Amino acid sequence: MEEDLKVKDIMTKEVVTVSPDMPISEAAKILLEQNFDGVPVVDKDNKLVGILTEYDLVSKGSALHLPTFQTILQNLQVFRKDKSQFQKEFEDISSLKVKDVMNNDPLTLPEGATFEETVAVFRDHHRVNPIPIINKENKVIGVVSRFDVLKPLHLLKT
Repeated sequence: MEEDLKVKDIMTKEVVTVSPDMPISEAAKILLEQNFDGVPVVDKDNKLVGILTEYDLVSKGSALHLPTFQTILQNLQVFRKDKSQFQKEFEDISSLKVKDVMNNDPLTLPEGATFEETVAVFRDHHRVNPIPIINKENKVIGVVSRFDVLKPLHLLKT
């Protein structure tokens, strides 16, 4: 069974994606509401241009990230007195787009990847989740997560 299993058999086919020009606040809301670790970033032709993950949102220097929040919180008294400073910080954060913080060279798998290859990628790349599945035209046809990899394990005999 396992040697016949392909990534396309276990992937999630109904993919939630975001566009490169979507505001970071909207993309973060999608991640939060859907309880996703990440979403593929696609152009108008559904071609993969990147991936946006929770890690990207909290770690990139140009992102709406934890140090920015900490700065705002630490300076709340100053911002209350000088609203123009707070307004500038807020505008800087509000103007960020997905393309400003996304990983523009995401790890992907082809639709023909085997189950074993998929497991190996998750084993070798611990922080990656989910992985976009692309066809020959670089269009996103699905995503595979660690959860998806666990689904067929009950079918395997030891």
